[in-house]
Amino acid sequence: MIRLLRRISGLFVAIVAIVSCERLYHHDDIIDKALDLNVAVSHITATSAQVKVTHSCSAESTWYGMLTEDLATPVTTLIDEQLNRGVSLDELHSGRQYTTTFDELKPQTEYRYIAIGLTAEGEKYGDVASKSFKTLSVSQQPVNGMVQNGAWSLKYCGAARIDGTMYDHVVRLDSSDDYYYALTVVYAKQYDPEELYDFAEEMLDEMKEYLEDYNEATGTKHAFVDMLYRGTNVEHFDLSPGVYRALAIGYTSQGDVSGMYAVSQEFEVFEGEPSEAYSSWLGEWSVQGSNGVVTRVTIEQKVANNAFTLRGWEGFDELAIEVEYDDTEDVAYISSQCVAEEYSIGQEYGLVDIYLFAADAEGYYYDNSAGDYYIATVRRGMDGKPTVVSYGANMPGYPVFTQMFFMAEADDRYYALTAEEQIPTFGAMMQR
Repeated sequence: MIRLLRRISGLFVAIVAIVSCERLYHHDDIIDKALDLNVAVSHITATSAQVKVTHSCSAESTWYGMLTEDLATPVTTLIDEQLNRGVSLDELHSGRQYTTTFDELKPQTEYRYIAIGLTAEGEKYGDVASKSFKTLSVSQQPVNGMVQNGAWSLKYCGAARIDGTMYDHVVRLDSSDDYYYALTVVYAKQYDPEELYDFAEEMLDEMKEYLEDYNEATGTKHAFVDMLYRGTNVEHFDLSPGVYRALAIGYTSQGDVSGMYAVSQEFEVFEGEPSEAYSSWLGEWSVQGSNGVVTRVTIEQKVANNAFTLRGWEGFDELAIEVEYDDTEDVAYISSQCVAEEYSIGQEYGLVDIYLFAADAEGYYYDNSAGDYYIATVRRGMDGKPTVVSYGANMPGYPVFTQMFFMAEADDRYYALTAEEQIPTFGAMMQR
Protein backbone atom coordinates (compact mmCIF):
# COMPACT_ATOMS: atom_id res chain seq x y z
CA MET A 1 0.00 0.00 0.00
CA ILE A 2 1.30 3.44 -0.90
CA ARG A 3 1.40 5.88 1.96
CA LEU A 4 -0.23 9.15 0.98
CA LEU A 5 1.49 12.41 1.89
CA ARG A 6 -1.00 14.80 0.46
CA ARG A 7 -1.71 18.44 0.95
CA ILE A 8 -4.99 19.96 -0.10
CA SER A 9 -4.29 23.62 0.36
CA GLY A 10 -7.78 24.99 0.32
CA LEU A 11 -10.49 24.86 -2.31
CA PHE A 12 -10.03 26.65 -5.58
CA VAL A 13 -13.36 27.95 -6.85
CA ALA A 14 -13.80 28.01 -10.60
CA ILE A 15 -15.92 30.82 -11.99
CA VAL A 16 -17.74 29.70 -15.10
CA ALA A 17 -19.01 32.31 -17.56
CA ILE A 18 -22.53 31.82 -18.81
CA VAL A 19 -22.61 32.06 -22.59
CA SER A 20 -25.89 32.95 -24.22
CA CYS A 21 -26.71 31.21 -27.50
CA GLU A 22 -28.01 33.36 -30.34
CA ARG A 23 -30.90 31.67 -32.17
CA LEU A 24 -30.87 31.10 -35.93
CA TYR A 25 -34.16 30.17 -37.65
CA HIS A 26 -33.80 27.98 -40.73
CA HIS A 27 -36.55 25.97 -42.49
CA ASP A 28 -38.66 25.92 -39.33
CA ASP A 29 -35.80 24.31 -37.38
CA ILE A 30 -34.20 26.14 -34.48
CA ILE A 31 -30.44 25.93 -34.14
CA ASP A 32 -27.90 27.98 -32.20
CA LYS A 33 -25.85 30.34 -34.27
CA ALA A 34 -23.28 30.81 -31.51
CA LEU A 35 -22.73 27.10 -30.93
CA ASP A 36 -20.07 26.78 -28.21
CA LEU A 37 -18.54 23.41 -29.05
CA ASN A 38 -15.83 22.05 -26.77
CA VAL A 39 -13.57 19.08 -27.60
CA ALA A 40 -11.80 16.93 -24.98
CA VAL A 41 -9.61 13.88 -25.59
CA SER A 42 -8.98 11.17 -22.97
CA HIS A 43 -8.10 7.48 -22.57
CA ILE A 44 -5.21 7.88 -24.99
CA THR A 45 -3.28 4.68 -25.75
CA ALA A 46 -0.84 3.73 -28.48
CA THR A 47 -3.64 2.83 -30.89
CA SER A 48 -6.82 4.50 -29.59
CA ALA A 49 -8.29 7.64 -28.03
CA GLN A 50 -11.67 8.77 -26.74
CA VAL A 51 -13.09 12.08 -28.01
CA LYS A 52 -15.85 13.91 -26.16
CA VAL A 53 -17.68 16.88 -27.70
CA THR A 54 -19.99 19.03 -25.56
CA HIS A 55 -21.87 22.32 -25.82
CA SER A 56 -24.40 24.25 -23.75
CA CYS A 57 -26.79 25.32 -26.51
CA SER A 58 -29.86 23.64 -28.01
CA ALA A 59 -29.81 19.84 -28.12
CA GLU A 60 -31.27 20.11 -31.62
CA SER A 61 -28.14 21.82 -32.94
CA THR A 62 -26.25 19.66 -35.44
CA TRP A 63 -22.52 19.61 -35.98
CA TYR A 64 -19.83 17.73 -37.86
CA GLY A 65 -16.52 16.35 -36.55
CA MET A 66 -13.42 14.95 -38.22
CA LEU A 67 -10.12 13.42 -37.19
CA THR A 68 -6.96 14.29 -39.11
CA GLU A 69 -3.18 13.94 -38.92
CA ASP A 70 -2.82 17.32 -40.65
CA LEU A 71 -1.74 19.78 -37.96
CA ALA A 72 -0.34 22.39 -40.36
CA THR A 73 -3.36 23.35 -42.45
CA PRO A 74 -5.79 25.85 -40.87
CA VAL A 75 -8.86 24.15 -39.44
CA THR A 76 -11.25 26.24 -41.54
CA THR A 77 -9.45 25.11 -44.68
CA LEU A 78 -9.65 21.46 -43.64
CA ILE A 79 -13.38 21.81 -42.95
CA ASP A 80 -14.02 23.47 -46.33
CA GLU A 81 -12.04 20.79 -48.14
CA GLN A 82 -14.05 18.06 -46.42
CA LEU A 83 -17.36 19.78 -47.23
CA ASN A 84 -16.33 20.03 -50.87
CA ARG A 85 -15.77 16.28 -50.89
CA GLY A 86 -19.20 15.83 -49.36
CA VAL A 87 -20.69 15.12 -45.91
CA SER A 88 -23.70 12.83 -45.49
CA LEU A 89 -26.53 13.41 -43.04
CA ASP A 90 -25.43 10.29 -41.14
CA GLU A 91 -22.18 12.06 -40.27
CA LEU A 92 -23.93 14.92 -38.46
CA HIS A 93 -24.26 14.76 -34.67
CA SER A 94 -26.75 16.36 -32.29
CA GLY A 95 -27.25 16.52 -28.54
CA ARG A 96 -25.25 18.42 -25.92
CA GLN A 97 -22.78 15.56 -25.36
CA TYR A 98 -21.23 13.09 -27.77
CA THR A 99 -18.47 10.56 -27.09
CA THR A 100 -16.70 8.31 -29.56
CA THR A 101 -13.61 6.11 -29.50
CA PHE A 102 -11.15 6.00 -32.39
CA ASP A 103 -9.39 2.66 -32.77
CA GLU A 104 -6.59 1.51 -35.08
CA LEU A 105 -4.62 4.74 -34.66
CA LYS A 106 -0.88 4.80 -35.25
CA PRO A 107 1.41 4.76 -32.20
CA GLN A 108 3.28 7.94 -31.27
CA THR A 109 1.40 9.99 -33.86
CA GLU A 110 -0.13 13.47 -33.54
CA TYR A 111 -3.79 13.89 -34.44
CA ARG A 112 -6.30 16.70 -34.38
CA TYR A 113 -10.06 16.42 -33.92
CA ILE A 114 -12.07 19.29 -35.41
CA ALA A 115 -15.77 20.11 -34.81
CA ILE A 116 -17.97 22.74 -36.47
CA GLY A 117 -21.69 23.54 -36.39
CA LEU A 118 -23.25 22.33 -39.65
CA THR A 119 -26.87 22.30 -40.81
CA ALA A 120 -28.45 19.59 -42.93
CA GLU A 121 -28.18 22.00 -45.87
CA GLY A 122 -24.42 22.24 -45.40
CA GLU A 123 -24.38 25.71 -43.79
CA LYS A 124 -21.59 26.26 -41.24
CA TYR A 125 -22.31 28.17 -38.04
CA GLY A 126 -20.68 28.87 -34.70
CA ASP A 127 -16.96 28.73 -33.96
CA VAL A 128 -14.65 25.87 -34.89
CA ALA A 129 -13.46 23.75 -31.94
CA SER A 130 -10.37 21.55 -32.15
CA LYS A 131 -8.11 19.51 -29.90
CA SER A 132 -4.70 18.04 -30.73
CA PHE A 133 -3.29 14.95 -29.06
CA LYS A 134 -0.53 12.41 -29.52
CA THR A 135 -0.91 8.67 -29.21
CA LEU A 136 1.47 6.86 -26.91
CA SER A 137 4.40 4.71 -27.86
CA VAL A 138 3.95 0.97 -27.50
CA SER A 139 6.10 1.09 -24.35
CA GLN A 140 3.63 3.57 -22.77
CA GLN A 141 0.66 1.22 -22.81
CA PRO A 142 -1.62 1.44 -19.72
CA VAL A 143 -0.68 -0.55 -16.62
CA ASN A 144 -3.69 -1.69 -14.61
CA GLY A 145 -5.88 1.09 -15.98
CA MET A 146 -3.36 3.93 -15.56
CA VAL A 147 -1.24 5.54 -18.29
CA GLN A 148 1.28 8.36 -18.17
CA ASN A 149 0.01 11.57 -19.72
CA GLY A 150 2.69 12.79 -22.10
CA ALA A 151 1.32 16.34 -21.84
CA TRP A 152 2.27 16.52 -18.15
CA SER A 153 5.82 17.09 -16.92
CA LEU A 154 6.21 16.87 -13.13
CA LYS A 155 9.30 17.86 -11.16
CA TYR A 156 10.50 18.70 -7.67
CA CYS A 157 11.78 22.29 -7.47
CA GLY A 158 13.12 22.37 -3.92
CA ALA A 159 12.76 25.76 -2.22
CA ALA A 160 10.74 28.27 -4.25
CA ARG A 161 8.28 31.12 -3.93
CA ILE A 162 4.54 30.75 -4.45
CA ASP A 163 2.56 34.00 -4.54
CA GLY A 164 5.43 35.81 -2.86
CA THR A 165 5.91 33.30 -0.02
CA MET A 166 9.00 31.09 0.17
CA TYR A 167 8.44 27.35 0.75
CA ASP A 168 11.02 24.61 1.31
CA HIS A 169 9.52 21.89 -0.89
CA VAL A 170 7.73 22.88 -4.07
CA VAL A 171 6.44 20.63 -6.86
CA ARG A 172 5.66 21.96 -10.35
CA LEU A 173 3.57 20.38 -13.10
CA ASP A 174 3.86 21.82 -16.61
CA SER A 175 0.83 20.94 -18.72
CA SER A 176 0.06 21.38 -22.41
CA ASP A 177 -3.54 20.13 -22.09
CA ASP A 178 -6.54 21.02 -19.93
CA TYR A 179 -7.23 17.77 -18.09
CA TYR A 180 -7.87 17.94 -14.36
CA TYR A 181 -5.51 16.46 -11.77
CA ALA A 182 -4.50 16.44 -8.09
CA LEU A 183 -0.95 16.61 -6.76
CA THR A 184 0.57 14.54 -3.98
CA VAL A 185 3.92 13.15 -2.78
CA VAL A 186 4.75 9.54 -1.83
CA TYR A 187 7.82 7.77 -0.54
CA ALA A 188 9.85 6.55 -3.52
CA LYS A 189 10.15 2.98 -2.24
CA GLN A 190 6.36 2.74 -2.00
CA TYR A 191 5.65 3.93 -5.54
CA ASP A 192 4.38 1.03 -7.64
CA PRO A 193 2.65 1.55 -11.05
CA GLU A 194 0.82 -1.75 -10.54
CA GLU A 195 -0.95 -0.29 -7.47
CA LEU A 196 -1.50 3.18 -8.87
CA TYR A 197 -5.17 2.81 -9.83
CA ASP A 198 -6.10 1.54 -6.36
CA PHE A 199 -4.10 4.40 -4.87
CA ALA A 200 -5.95 6.89 -7.10
CA GLU A 201 -9.31 5.55 -5.89
CA GLU A 202 -8.25 5.73 -2.24
CA MET A 203 -7.06 9.29 -2.73
CA LEU A 204 -10.36 10.12 -4.47
CA ASP A 205 -12.38 8.78 -1.51
CA GLU A 206 -10.32 10.85 0.94
CA MET A 207 -10.71 14.01 -1.15
CA LYS A 208 -14.49 13.55 -1.37
CA GLU A 209 -14.72 12.94 2.37
CA TYR A 210 -12.63 16.05 3.04
CA LEU A 211 -14.86 18.09 0.72
CA GLU A 212 -18.04 16.87 2.42
CA ASP A 213 -16.67 17.71 5.87
CA TYR A 214 -15.42 21.11 4.68
CA ASN A 215 -18.76 22.08 3.12
CA GLU A 216 -20.63 20.94 6.21
CA ALA A 217 -18.32 22.83 8.58
CA THR A 218 -18.27 26.08 6.57
CA GLY A 219 -21.76 26.05 5.07
CA THR A 220 -20.35 26.18 1.55
CA LYS A 221 -21.29 24.18 -1.56
CA HIS A 222 -17.97 23.61 -3.30
CA ALA A 223 -17.92 20.96 -6.03
CA PHE A 224 -15.28 18.27 -6.43
CA VAL A 225 -13.82 20.05 -9.45
CA ASP A 226 -12.94 23.00 -7.19
CA MET A 227 -10.28 20.82 -5.54
CA LEU A 228 -8.52 19.99 -8.81
CA TYR A 229 -5.78 21.64 -10.82
CA ARG A 230 -5.77 22.20 -14.57
CA GLY A 231 -2.94 23.54 -16.73
CA THR A 232 0.47 24.43 -15.27
CA ASN A 233 0.54 24.73 -11.46
CA VAL A 234 2.82 24.61 -8.41
CA GLU A 235 2.12 23.26 -4.92
CA HIS A 236 4.14 23.07 -1.70
CA PHE A 237 4.43 20.20 0.79
CA ASP A 238 5.75 19.74 4.32
CA LEU A 239 8.22 16.86 4.04
CA SER A 240 10.42 15.07 6.54
CA PRO A 241 13.84 13.76 5.51
CA GLY A 242 13.51 10.90 3.04
CA VAL A 243 13.41 9.91 -0.63
CA TYR A 244 10.20 10.77 -2.48
CA ARG A 245 8.40 10.99 -5.80
CA ALA A 246 5.75 13.55 -6.73
CA LEU A 247 2.58 12.27 -8.38
CA ALA A 248 -0.13 13.92 -10.46
CA ILE A 249 -3.31 11.82 -10.51
CA GLY A 250 -5.90 12.59 -13.16
CA TYR A 251 -9.55 12.98 -12.18
CA THR A 252 -12.63 14.06 -14.11
CA SER A 253 -14.62 17.11 -13.08
CA GLN A 254 -17.45 14.73 -12.09
CA GLY A 255 -15.20 12.96 -9.55
CA ASP A 256 -13.91 9.83 -11.30
CA VAL A 257 -10.40 8.49 -11.87
CA SER A 258 -9.46 9.50 -15.42
CA GLY A 259 -6.68 6.92 -15.74
CA MET A 260 -3.94 9.48 -16.43
CA TYR A 261 -0.96 10.26 -14.25
CA ALA A 262 2.51 11.78 -14.15
CA VAL A 263 5.40 10.93 -11.84
CA SER A 264 8.56 12.84 -11.02
CA GLN A 265 12.08 11.55 -10.70
CA GLU A 266 13.12 10.49 -7.21
CA PHE A 267 14.27 13.33 -4.97
CA GLU A 268 15.74 13.35 -1.48
CA VAL A 269 14.87 15.69 1.34
CA PHE A 270 17.58 16.37 3.91
CA GLU A 271 17.13 17.74 7.39
CA GLY A 272 18.13 21.41 7.46
CA GLU A 273 19.60 23.54 10.20
CA PRO A 274 17.03 24.46 12.87
CA SER A 275 15.88 28.06 12.68
CA GLU A 276 16.13 30.41 15.65
CA ALA A 277 12.35 30.31 16.10
CA TYR A 278 12.28 26.50 16.01
CA SER A 279 15.15 26.19 18.48
CA SER A 280 13.42 28.51 20.94
CA TRP A 281 10.73 25.86 21.49
CA LEU A 282 13.20 23.17 22.60
CA GLY A 283 13.75 22.32 26.25
CA GLU A 284 11.71 21.90 29.43
CA TRP A 285 8.41 23.68 29.97
CA SER A 286 5.81 23.97 32.70
CA VAL A 287 2.24 23.71 31.38
CA GLN A 288 -0.51 25.17 33.58
CA GLY A 289 -4.09 24.44 32.54
CA SER A 290 -7.14 26.64 33.01
CA ASN A 291 -8.11 24.23 35.82
CA GLY A 292 -4.90 25.10 37.69
CA VAL A 293 -3.23 21.70 37.09
CA VAL A 294 0.49 21.95 36.24
CA THR A 295 2.63 19.36 34.46
CA ARG A 296 6.25 19.39 33.27
CA VAL A 297 7.03 18.50 29.64
CA THR A 298 10.13 18.38 27.46
CA ILE A 299 10.12 19.41 23.80
CA GLU A 300 12.82 17.73 21.69
CA GLN A 301 13.91 18.13 18.09
CA LYS A 302 12.40 15.53 15.76
CA VAL A 303 12.82 17.14 12.31
CA ALA A 304 14.34 20.61 12.22
CA ASN A 305 11.75 23.29 11.37
CA ASN A 306 9.13 20.62 10.78
CA ALA A 307 8.32 18.56 13.89
CA PHE A 308 8.93 18.14 17.62
CA THR A 309 8.70 15.31 20.09
CA LEU A 310 6.86 16.12 23.34
CA ARG A 311 7.53 13.99 26.42
CA GLY A 312 6.26 14.07 30.00
CA TRP A 313 2.54 14.55 29.41
CA GLU A 314 0.68 12.99 32.34
CA GLY A 315 4.16 12.25 33.77
CA PHE A 316 5.07 9.62 31.13
CA ASP A 317 8.52 10.46 29.74
CA GLU A 318 8.61 7.26 27.69
CA LEU A 319 5.43 8.14 25.76
CA ALA A 320 6.51 10.46 22.93
CA ILE A 321 3.88 12.71 21.29
CA GLU A 322 4.69 13.85 17.75
CA VAL A 323 4.00 17.56 17.26
CA GLU A 324 3.71 19.20 13.84
CA TYR A 325 5.48 22.56 13.47
CA ASP A 326 4.83 25.32 10.94
CA ASP A 327 8.07 27.29 10.64
CA THR A 328 6.41 29.98 8.52
CA GLU A 329 3.75 30.81 11.13
CA ASP A 330 5.78 29.69 14.19
CA VAL A 331 2.85 27.54 15.33
CA ALA A 332 2.75 23.95 16.59
CA TYR A 333 -0.15 21.50 16.11
CA ILE A 334 -0.96 18.47 18.28
CA SER A 335 -3.14 15.74 16.77
CA SER A 336 -4.62 12.44 17.86
CA GLN A 337 -2.18 9.57 17.32
CA CYS A 338 -0.90 6.21 18.41
CA VAL A 339 2.05 6.96 20.68
CA ALA A 340 3.09 3.41 21.60
CA GLU A 341 2.39 -0.17 20.56
CA GLU A 342 2.55 -3.23 22.84
CA TYR A 343 3.13 -1.05 25.88
CA SER A 344 2.97 -2.64 29.31
CA ILE A 345 0.61 -1.11 31.89
CA GLY A 346 0.62 -4.10 34.25
CA GLN A 347 -0.10 -7.83 34.26
CA GLU A 348 -3.86 -7.26 34.51
CA TYR A 349 -4.01 -5.78 31.00
CA GLY A 350 -0.86 -7.16 29.38
CA LEU A 351 0.59 -5.35 26.36
CA VAL A 352 -1.62 -2.57 24.98
CA ASP A 353 -1.54 0.20 22.39
CA ILE A 354 -1.51 3.76 23.75
CA TYR A 355 -3.32 6.61 21.97
CA LEU A 356 -3.56 10.35 22.47
CA PHE A 357 -7.22 11.37 22.34
CA ALA A 358 -9.31 14.45 23.18
CA ALA A 359 -12.40 15.51 25.10
CA ASP A 360 -14.56 18.53 24.35
CA ALA A 361 -16.30 21.13 26.47
CA GLU A 362 -19.49 19.04 26.60
CA GLY A 363 -17.71 16.03 28.08
CA TYR A 364 -17.57 13.89 24.91
CA TYR A 365 -14.49 11.73 24.26
CA TYR A 366 -13.14 11.28 20.71
CA ASP A 367 -11.21 8.28 19.44
CA ASN A 368 -9.54 8.22 16.00
CA SER A 369 -11.56 5.43 14.40
CA ALA A 370 -12.49 7.85 11.59
CA GLY A 371 -8.92 9.11 11.22
CA ASP A 372 -6.55 11.38 13.13
CA TYR A 373 -7.71 14.90 13.96
CA TYR A 374 -6.09 18.04 15.35
CA ILE A 375 -6.56 18.47 19.08
CA ALA A 376 -4.77 21.71 19.92
CA THR A 377 -2.66 24.53 18.55
CA VAL A 378 0.30 26.00 20.38
CA ARG A 379 1.19 29.55 19.46
CA ARG A 380 2.97 32.47 21.09
CA GLY A 381 1.03 34.97 23.15
CA MET A 382 1.63 38.72 23.44
CA ASP A 383 4.50 38.03 25.86
CA GLY A 384 6.20 35.73 23.35
CA LYS A 385 5.58 32.63 25.44
CA PRO A 386 3.78 29.62 23.90
CA THR A 387 0.11 29.21 24.79
CA VAL A 388 -1.91 26.01 24.25
CA VAL A 389 -5.39 26.71 22.89
CA SER A 390 -8.18 24.32 22.00
CA TYR A 391 -8.22 23.49 18.32
CA GLY A 392 -11.29 24.56 16.41
CA ALA A 393 -11.94 27.66 18.50
CA ASN A 394 -12.30 29.63 15.26
CA MET A 395 -13.70 26.85 13.08
CA PRO A 396 -17.50 26.57 12.92
CA GLY A 397 -18.76 23.04 13.40
CA TYR A 398 -15.48 21.72 14.84
CA PRO A 399 -15.41 20.42 18.44
CA VAL A 400 -13.79 22.76 20.95
CA PHE A 401 -11.46 20.38 22.76
CA THR A 402 -10.65 21.06 26.40
CA GLN A 403 -8.24 18.22 27.22
CA MET A 404 -5.89 15.72 25.65
CA PHE A 405 -5.06 12.46 27.41
CA PHE A 406 -3.59 8.99 26.94
CA MET A 407 -5.91 6.02 26.46
CA ALA A 408 -4.90 2.35 26.48
CA GLU A 409 -6.70 0.00 24.12
CA ALA A 410 -7.21 -3.49 25.51
CA ASP A 411 -9.78 -6.07 24.41
CA ASP A 412 -11.51 -3.50 22.19
CA ARG A 413 -12.02 -1.16 25.13
CA TYR A 414 -10.25 2.07 26.11
CA TYR A 415 -8.84 2.84 29.56
CA ALA A 416 -7.57 6.21 30.79
CA LEU A 417 -4.09 6.25 32.36
CA THR A 418 -4.69 9.38 34.46
CA ALA A 419 -7.70 10.81 36.25
CA GLU A 420 -9.35 13.65 34.36
CA GLU A 421 -8.92 16.16 37.19
CA GLN A 422 -5.13 15.57 37.15
CA ILE A 423 -4.69 16.66 33.51
CA PRO A 424 -4.33 20.35 32.45
CA THR A 425 -7.27 21.79 30.52
CA PHE A 426 -7.21 24.25 27.55
CA GLY A 427 -6.41 27.08 27.30
CA ALA A 428 -3.13 26.45 29.03
CA MET A 429 -0.03 28.59 29.55
CA MET A 430 3.54 27.39 29.01
CA GLN A 431 6.55 28.85 30.76
CA ARG A 432 10.11 27.89 31.54
